[in-house]
Amino acid sequence: MTGAIGQSLPIAVGLLLAAMPMVMLSVLLVTKRPVSVSYAFVGGWVAGLLAVGAVVLAVADVIMLADEPTWWAGAVKLALGIVLVLMAVRKWRARPQAGEESTVPGWMAAAQTMTARRALRLGFLCAAANPKNLALVAAGAAVIADATARVLEQVVALVVFTVVASLGVAAPAVVRGVFTDRADRALAVADEWMTRHHAAIMAAVLLVLGLVLIGNGIAGL
Repeated sequence: MTGAIGQSLPIAVGLLLAAMPMVMLSVLLVTKRPVSVSYAFVGGWVAGLLAVGAVVLAVADVIMLADEPTWWAGAVKLALGIVLVLMAVRKWRARPQAGEESTVPGWMAAAQTMTARRALRLGFLCAAANPKNLALVAAGAAVIADATARVLEQVVALVVFTVVASLGVAAPAVVRGVFTDRADRALAVADEWMTRHHAAIMAAVLLVLGLVLIGNGIAGL
């Protein structure tokens, strides 16, 4: 279990950093809506990560029970690594140029009127349906499955992975819940900084994770 947690944590940290748009949305929800709406979004995000991770672990366990060769884990890491590198290139090429301002997507701007139910659903979809997040969660779950075949240890490792990967999304709601209105200024500054630099940050994180997974995948073949 320790090995599964240790090997999956770098990917969880990568997902934590790559989820900048979700952190931005969480900040917007905290500053524009009641804290309960932000908590609903965080709950949906966590549920989405757990759902995807559980599906990948279940498929991996079935493959191992069928006595298939263990090269599949290396192949999965290699494929996901290539996907992440391609995403990094695309994100870097789409970044705002000098003098251009980063634009906020329409679905993120809708945070001003978002209800708790809608926030819960959006959080789940952002975690489970976004290709970038989906690839990172699948990579983390594949690493966990490759590290241990014990279901209980896999579940514990997946929970730890999810908690670490959700720290950034949950942080604004926690900070606002603890410090109330005193946190507004700090959250506004954080929102402005992430809006300006999130494309470059995400490109760098995706590239590093992709190269690491490619290397691990080749070694496992």
